[in-house]
Amino acid sequence: MDKNDQSHLKLSSGSMLNIFLESNILEQIKKIQKNQNLKDERDVIIHAIEKYYEKMNSNIPKQQDNLDNEFSRKIFDGKLDLEKLEEILVLIKSENLIKKLPQHEIYNKSGAGMIHRFQTKILPVKFSLMCLSKMIIEQNNPWIDLNEFKNYASQSAKIFIKKFDSSLIHTKFKVKTGFPIIKVNEFKSEDDIHLLLARSVKRFTEEFVGRKLQKHKDVQIGGALFEMSLIEAKIIDNENKKNSGNIYVTLSESGKEFVSYKNQLIDFVFENTQNEPSSIFSQQEREFYLKKILPKFNFENKFVKYLMKNEEIEHSRQIKKWFEEEFGAFCKSEFPEEQIVLQENTIRIHSNTIMSRLMEFEIFTKDPQSKSGPYTRMQNLGDFV
Repeated sequence: MDKNDQSHLKLSSGSMLNIFLESNILEQIKKIQKNQNLKDERDVIIHAIEKYYEKMNSNIPKQQDNLDNEFSRKIFDGKLDLEKLEEILVLIKSENLIKKLPQHEIYNKSGAGMIHRFQTKILPVKFSLMCLSKMIIEQNNPWIDLNEFKNYASQSAKIFIKKFDSSLIHTKFKVKTGFPIIKVNEFKSEDDIHLLLARSVKRFTEEFVGRKLQKHKDVQIGGALFEMSLIEAKIIDNENKKNSGNIYVTLSESGKEFVSYKNQLIDFVFENTQNEPSSIFSQQEREFYLKKILPKFNFENKFVKYLMKNEEIEHSRQIKKWFEEEFGAFCKSEFPEEQIVLQENTIRIHSNTIMSRLMEFEIFTKDPQSKSGPYTRMQNLGDFV
């Protein structure tokens, strides 16, 4: 036997695999075989694996390289000089500010008095606020162009998630909801991957950082930071400024307070501390959420107090039932001349996201293995109950 034959034998070595495939998968394999003119089912599977392996080894490193290049730019590193920030913010002139609209005018009456249902978590809010603070310090200017801020925050958020994924706490906390997706594990085309990544960035910047509302005559702003009164915004018209006529944003008094409270998790991910966090938010941040953010949303604030009267809630269907009853009463009071009827799915989404935010602050906890409860209220809530 010559060397070529021996080489061929080595390449042909392998193992027999006995696997069960559902009928719908077998149908898909047959269609691919016919469409791609492949020899048999084995050829289809080999072809798919080879393509997947090639994509995994070519695309993912490119995505990682892009992220590494982004990290080398001037973006948020988790560090804030709060004294410097305070010095700059003294220069703020709070005049001609854009007024905040009530929630039902930004969205619709089915979301009246509540944090928007797509703003499912508060950590992206805290992170974005820290990014704005960093930009103010770096530019030595209290007013930051909203478009520049959106770009800075989205690039910084991708790096934060990349660093979180490689940290020691990546299995301990679920914090990626609301942040941009940085990689797609599914076997998708280049166009699909690009679209998914772009959509996730847009969702993050528009829901959390801020956006100009298109359906209003006057300039109006939406997004969690503005809706929660953590930032102020105005139009700056100046012929000498490159971005004259754009929307500029800065921290509000409330925003300054929230950003002043250290977040142990963000510090740990950016390696600014060696102490592993025991929770996503500190006690100070929890109190700020309950005392300063929730009161801006009159129905949700009232409903959270209603929930917190219960030491244990047995099942999520109980929360849905209470939500439907309480929101119905709220709408009759706020909009007496209108009949507002919520769809079953809308009730489910709103009640779930309200509880999701409370669980982020560990105000309520539940067994991770259970989807629907029971939910147990934390004991040391003091005068909040």
